[in-house]
Amino acid sequence: MLYALSVVIILYRQQGAIFMKRLYLALISLSMLVSFSVVAESFIIKPQTQGEVTFVTGGVGEDERNAMQAMRADYNLNLLFSVKGTGEYVSDVKVRITDSRGNILLESVSDGPMLFAKLKPGRYIVSVEREGHQVIDKTVTVKQRASLSFTWPQEQDD
Repeated sequence: MLYALSVVIILYRQQGAIFMKRLYLALISLSMLVSFSVVAESFIIKPQTQGEVTFVTGGVGEDERNAMQAMRADYNLNLLFSVKGTGEYVSDVKVRITDSRGNILLESVSDGPMLFAKLKPGRYIVSVEREGHQVIDKTVTVKQRASLSFTWPQEQDD
């Protein structure tokens, strides 16, 4: 009888160890999934609002570019910033959108080469400035959808 009790205790301890290993592996797997979801959330681009204008900006890296493209249809003004001749995208562009009366509707700095905005139908002036380069102004009429591309010359090496 004592022998049978010893065997049961040994089996319980072994099963307990197996259970603990499985529990440990399950907790590690769960923490990895949570970590991956946090990384994935960093690619979520959050809409911002200034007055009546909602906009998103980004597009640095493939994941952000894909996220921006997925959101593109939700916005009726799409802006793209690049270097002429190279196709290299640029960020940190100062953007100002004014209405036909000169009222500033949006003033921001792009986090990436794309900025998408929701505007009421109308005529707007979009002014962009990249540090060390001239301001570029373009007039756009937004009805259903409008896209503008802004390019700057390549920087010359001295």
